[in-house]
Amino acid sequence: LIPMFPPGTLDYTSDFPSLAQLYQNYRDIMKHWDEVLPGRVTHVRYEDLVRDMPNVARSVINATGLQWDDGVLEFHKKKQAVNTLSTTQVRKGIYSHHLKSWMTYEEELQPLVKMLGDSVEWDLKTSLANYVPPAEEEKEG
Repeated sequence: LIPMFPPGTLDYTSDFPSLAQLYQNYRDIMKHWDEVLPGRVTHVRYEDLVRDMPNVARSVINATGLQWDDGVLEFHKKKQAVNTLSTTQVRKGIYSHHLKSWMTYEEELQPLVKMLGDSVEWDLKTSLANYVPPAEEEKEG
């Protein structure tokens, strides 16, 4: 991996051991909160968000008790500044053509996969009340 940041700041962006540790820490903390406060943590699968943004967004807003605003779906058209390295991605909106792009690097990712061990597999489901993901054939269609 090519480092984009000074050493010691965001090592997980260019160092497999750091990334593996960060991910394992994330999994551990999510497991903790799911056990300590069952049903209180809302999970949203990235794939559901990307493939079904309107329904996921409405379910998230509904879960918070806030009023729906159609502007939620037009975030990419906002004129306000976006101060992240992903500014250009934000302006493109939601797109799904990249969901399997990691497969191009599957061989190069094998050291990370080995470091993660069983943590690579996670059958996470979106846990928003009343949210039903689209059928598999609709997702791929």
